[in-house]
Amino acid sequence: MQELPIHYSEVEAIYNQTLGSGYSTLAITSAKAGEGKTTVAQAIAKRAQVVGKIVLLVEMNTFNPVLSKALRTSITKPVTSNEIVAIEDKGYSLLPAPENIRDILHYREKHLLLESIKQWLVEFDCIIFDTSALTSQNQSNIPAEIICQVCEGALLVIEAGTTPANLIKESVEKLKLKNVNLIGSIINDINNPSLLTELQRETYRLNRLFPKVMAKLRKKFASLVLLNISV
Repeated sequence: MQELPIHYSEVEAIYNQTLGSGYSTLAITSAKAGEGKTTVAQAIAKRAQVVGKIVLLVEMNTFNPVLSKALRTSITKPVTSNEIVAIEDKGYSLLPAPENIRDILHYREKHLLLESIKQWLVEFDCIIFDTSALTSQNQSNIPAEIICQVCEGALLVIEAGTTPANLIKESVEKLKLKNVNLIGSIINDINNPSLLTELQRETYRLNRLFPKVMAKLRKKFASLVLLNISV
């Protein structure tokens, strides 16, 4: 899984509109699987801990628990159910995705999930939920809209150029039915980047040697309308 550097302006913008604005619970979801939810969740968690926030990242994606799999292969001792693990090199703590049906059913109940959140907030400043996709349907799934409903806000990740419009519409309708506070959508353009984005990212390669020059270049690039097109 590719990590998103926290110095990117996109990460800063997302952080400032969510945890940086006082949100203590945030859900990251998407219309379909593989759109970059986990990448975004990790980046926001790492950005928050830089300013001293104690962050808990909760993985609720039982379909493809990327973080939980990586955790269980990186440590020697077994991780028990509902065990929060401190990820020292990342700066946040992780609650792995539930594996047994009892825990899954527990988190499907809104009042029980709210009670868990209340307990976690005693120890943590903020909680980020990495959910399953809103259109995922399987018997071991924890519906993403339920998690989004109990959070103070939610973000919808959409992969540019690949996510069908009908799935986006269906996802938004699900969130509306649950009266979710949809803060906004994040367009993942990794496979469909704008020329501006590509040039700005390239400037960071020389940022250590020429920080002032690179900063001026990024500002100049941003002012050129021609560069704000997809490639």
